[in-house]
Amino acid sequence: MAFKSIGQKYGFVSAGDVFRQRIAEADQRAEAERQKAEAERQKAENAEAEIVQNRTDTQKVLREMGMSEEQIAEMEARLDALRQSRLSKELVLTK
Repeated sequence: MAFKSIGQKYGFVSAGDVFRQRIAEADQRAEAERQKAEAERQKAENAEAEIVQNRTDTQKVLREMGMSEEQIAEMEARLDALRQSRLSKELVLTK
């Protein structure tokens, strides 16, 4: 059991107790913010990996369909334009 002063025993709060409590709360908020930032970073990494995988899969399918490299590049440009359009619409909706 931790040491308690007479004041703490009877419910008095010292300035040191208040200070330590504020520090603990600030540490908790900082940790929560760090975890939130880490989750956002991980989400962005996953989205980027998914885009790369989708691009690879699309190229493979288009090659199997007999499209030339020029046609594949054109299709990728169209897909990128659609993706950018969708992202810009999502940004407008979230604001």
